[in-house]
Amino acid sequence: MGLIWNFLVRAVGTAVGLWVVTYFISGVTVTAPAEPLVGNGENDRLWVFLGCAAVILLLNMTVRPVLRLLGLPLTILTLGLFALVINAGVFLLAEIVAQAVGLGLDIATFGAAFWGAIIMALVSWILGPITGLLSARR
Repeated sequence: MGLIWNFLVRAVGTAVGLWVVTYFISGVTVTAPAEPLVGNGENDRLWVFLGCAAVILLLNMTVRPVLRLLGLPLTILTLGLFALVINAGVFLLAEIVAQAVGLGLDIATFGAAFWGAIIMALVSWILGPITGLLSARR
């Protein structure tokens, strides 16, 4: 049960980060589907944000470590800047997966993904102590 709780807390934190990204980066949008997901559909955008956050979390737990290992030589050569490119690539991959499962995440350009990944990292860094406390409570 603790693992599920930790995942849900991190998903909410990631959803907040995604909301901040959509607010500041014009090339990143999250839209609710045309047909209601739950009930009359008034909270569908919230569910789409949480679903996209879950996709991002799953990709960060599975794909990103492999990409970081493969890109380690370039990361060393660029003094860590290539890690930002990897984060943007994972963010773009999250768009592909989210659209494949019917969620409305849309990223217009690689630049939008790059800056969106940076903002997501900053928000995650800010919310880290809060989510860490909530995760430890369980």
